Amino acid sequence: MPTDDDASVRSTRGGDATTRGAIEDAFDKCLALESTARDAGYDEGVDAGRAIGEAEGRELGFRKGFELAEEVGYYAGCASAWKACARASGTYGERVERMIETLERECRESKLGDPLDEGILERVERLRGRFKTLVALLGARAVYADADASGLPSF
Repeated sequence: MPTDDDASVRSTRGGDATTRGAIEDAFDKCLALESTARDAGYDEGVDAGRAIGEAEGRELGFRKGFELAEEVGYYAGCASAWKACARASGTYGERVERMIETLERECRESKLGDPLDEGILERVERLRGRFKTLVALLGARAVYADADASGLPSF
């Protein structure tokens, strides 16, 4: 049978089981609070990162899309000028005139307006190759080599 002395010993050793359980619950709540706050912070960070990434991706996509469109427009303008020169002078050969027509047609068919088109990079690469070939056939490498320094499409 417990005596009053046993109760005083219990209280100096940390109290009874109910008090000890309450203290453990308080510590568990503190540990859970830290974990809950960390998880909430992580979720907020993921959401904020996703929003920032989406905005940066949109901006980068817009910029790169503009660069591709500018490059294709440059090729189309060169093809149009070469075609006019070929008609006026008649000094270009049949092969060069066919290649100019092909470059001009591929520029028109490049479908730059579709942002989900995954084949656009391959088509622009093909346009670059045709452009380089035409520049070589026209003997204009020196003229278009200066364009590299001015920020026009490089090759």
